[in-house]
Amino acid sequence: MVEFMLTLPLLLVLIYGTIEVARLIFIFSSVANASRQAARYGSAAGQFDNISYYQDCDGIRKVANESAILTTFDEINITYDRGIKPDGTPIPISGVNPDPYKDSCPIENGTIRNGDRIVVQISANYEPIIPIIPMQPLKIVSASARTFLISIPVLGSALPTGFAAESPTPSLTPFQTFTLTHTPTMTLVTTPTYTPISGRTPENGVPTWSGPPPLTFTPTKTMLPTSSPLPTYTPTITPTAISCTGLTGVTHGRLTITSQLNIMEMKVFNNSGHTLTAANIYLEWNHDTGHAFGNDPAMRLKKILFANQTWEGDISSPSAYITDFFPAIPPGESTIQFIFNQSYDNPDGTERIIINIGTPGCTNYPVDSRN
Repeated sequence: MVEFMLTLPLLLVLIYGTIEVARLIFIFSSVANASRQAARYGSAAGQFDNISYYQDCDGIRKVANESAILTTFDEINITYDRGIKPDGTPIPISGVNPDPYKDSCPIENGTIRNGDRIVVQISANYEPIIPIIPMQPLKIVSASARTFLISIPVLGSALPTGFAAESPTPSLTPFQTFTLTHTPTMTLVTTPTYTPISGRTPENGVPTWSGPPPLTFTPTKTMLPTSSPLPTYTPTITPTAISCTGLTGVTHGRLTITSQLNIMEMKVFNNSGHTLTAANIYLEWNHDTGHAFGNDPAMRLKKILFANQTWEGDISSPSAYITDFFPAIPPGESTIQFIFNQSYDNPDGTERIIINIGTPGCTNYPVDSRN
């Protein structure tokens, strides 16, 4: 009994300490899992009930709370940044506080672009069940970040080696031949000769009888020609081989930015010897902080010029497919220019131009400024 009395307090402390450490680890695991699940939900592409997932603040918090077991979260903060610097500090988005201890959700439309991050930070307090040792509640914090993929250019992995274009000169080939034939027609013409059937001749007083004369047929040949239509010809296509790769392919120059003229441009070299057609044009640019002066740093795409062909509009998103502009790509050297509403002073490395060719045989052949 004495030994049991001496060891019982130590045994109870050991059991209680094991329980408390388990609770601490359990709360920490719940907080970390909740922040990870909430960030995954917020970084999903698309929309839910006409709301982008990264703007669905209630949905993000609901996912975090549903992942908690026997734990109540004190704070769920949602914010956004543009990645981190080498020293670990976040790169801010214009108008958004990147501090994970501050909540920035919801965020305005058109602010997020490829490469931005959503950061979800969740905190919960830990307190011992029995305060044997006087201690302040321990705050457990976990933050998870995930990168956005707002738009992705889809390119073919296998590049075509060439295609057969239609020649403007068809080859005439007769598909049917007719021969004139003559079919004679026989027509019977009957010329009867009549002789009295019976008669009495006075000679010797004996009547002489004569039978009917034989019928005489005179054939008449009538030529009936059959009609013969004129020969009909159908055109056949003669293919002309065109290569979109190699020495006769389509290449490009460097992507350059002329800030004073508000222009981003790239030279295109069409060595195929034929005029090609662009299926679509894809562009990425620093849409929210590209301008360094004044109160409005945003960059809006206003015009595209390509080989005397013009597109005009007003786009402010981080990236865009120009689907309603299908310019012809002439043989030789040409330049595609993107004109913005103000000077492009702050390139951030996301700039990219992709021209997908839509000519048959070269469909989805990409002219990519990064390749």
